[in-house]
Amino acid sequence: MGFLRVLLLAIIFFMTGESFLMVPTAATLQGLQAGMEAPDFSLRDLAGENKNFQTVKGTKITIVIFWSTWSAKSEKALLRLEKLYQKYKDKGLSVVAVNVDGQEINGTALAEIKAKFEKMQLSYPLLIDYGLLAFHDYGVIAVPSTLVLDGERVIQYELSGFPLIGSEEMADFVASNFEEKKSEAAPQKTGYKPDKKALRNYNMGLGILKSRRMADTAETWFKKAIEADPGFLMPYLGLGKFYVARDNIPQAKEQFEKAISIDSANPVALCELAFILIKEGRLAESRQMLDSALKSDESFLPCYYYSGIVFSKEGKLDEALRSFENASNINPHDPNTYIYKAEVFEENKKFQEASEAYQKALELILK
Repeated sequence: MGFLRVLLLAIIFFMTGESFLMVPTAATLQGLQAGMEAPDFSLRDLAGENKNFQTVKGTKITIVIFWSTWSAKSEKALLRLEKLYQKYKDKGLSVVAVNVDGQEINGTALAEIKAKFEKMQLSYPLLIDYGLLAFHDYGVIAVPSTLVLDGERVIQYELSGFPLIGSEEMADFVASNFEEKKSEAAPQKTGYKPDKKALRNYNMGLGILKSRRMADTAETWFKKAIEADPGFLMPYLGLGKFYVARDNIPQAKEQFEKAISIDSANPVALCELAFILIKEGRLAESRQMLDSALKSDESFLPCYYYSGIVFSKEGKLDEALRSFENASNINPHDPNTYIYKAEVFEENKKFQEASEAYQKALELILK
């Protein structure tokens, strides 16, 4: 058992230069939020032709949905978007479905994806994310995840999972861009638009984090982003994660608390602060924060595996395992779920189950 865990940590360090668990995350996306520019993509359609944002975008609004055949809510989301597409496609709406079934898509899997898509009688384009490149570039946490983009790829609205109320609010938001008479109650979720200099500095910090040699300088870039725009939340989250990775817990707590002061319902800050409290043994406080985070975003993956840790420490193993199952249902590609699950099994002296969970985490990381 000890060998598997040491091997796992060694591979993580070799591949990332630091702890794999310390990658900055955001509510639906890693490093992105409404008001920021989404990455471009180059994905193949069923005919094998490469498509980027420019070739599939609408004249006014483009909806990009990351979906999978294994996600129970994906079909509902895809069908809801078909209704919107039929209603507004002639007014400038484009919808693009990006399949993220797995890291490797063989011929059999591709045929199953195509059959599923055709069975739903969807008329908008289907693109396949071979290697999950767009999935990782966008930092998708929950599947399905839906983004509403303008013509410049700026995120106007993003929806994690497919909650009933949230999905209808998103539909109302899309409709408000096409209806001549906009309802005063139409939702507005264009997000905070950060200062351009702050955004450049933040993106520089994110990019540098990927470098083994330069990662420590990311701190400077995040601080520059905050200096340029103190109201921009994302650099505080980046700094908090940066300090956690370097075991500077007091500084990490300060950054997450500052993020909460900007957005009291931000699930990232709440969950990461809760994780720190778990390590300090403050389980009741951490549970309260995790519950608040999940009320804000029921599809925020880390909340589920952090909740699993809390349940385990409270002696509620069955509830802990249900939390890990919820996490894997939201996103089976995240190795963190299996790493924390393995640690819980170890603490409960279930070594065979721990070994299997570590093995699953290794498989995901090596892919």
